[in-house]
Amino acid sequence: MLKKKLGFTLMELLAVVLIISMLTSIALPKYQRTIERAASTEALVNLRSLFESAKRFRAANSSAPQRLRGLDVSFFDASTQEGNNFALGKYDYTFSPTSISACRRTGNYCFVMYYNHPSLGRDTLTCLLSPAGGKYDWLCEALGEEDASLGANEFIIRG
Repeated sequence: MLKKKLGFTLMELLAVVLIISMLTSIALPKYQRTIERAASTEALVNLRSLFESAKRFRAANSSAPQRLRGLDVSFFDASTQEGNNFALGKYDYTFSPTSISACRRTGNYCFVMYYNHPSLGRDTLTCLLSPAGGKYDWLCEALGEEDASLGANEFIIRG
């Protein structure tokens, strides 16, 4: 009489675990990059709408805004503003007389929107690595392009 096989062998279970771990090791980094790219895209959209509002503010007041208050744009989840900074999501936004920047709190890059860039002209968006050689270097390289008129570790974002 033949015995019925009631379970899996240890080798079969090990093979399944190995296959699952290999697939996970391939998929997880791609997933993390996709999540980071989505967060950076959100920051870019917020920065562009903030910048457009700041341009309208400059046209009406002949000076650059120094805070979120007074602009015709609002973010329901923005933190309370301290001076010329406020936090939104994973980014800190900073107003200056020449630009508005969005810097990743736990990263090594900033998106900087210039009113008038010294070498590229009006309404220029760049991605600045500070310092270079960090975890997110790939992001500036993926979103922007190098330009001879820019400083080291700075990429222009077109479009």
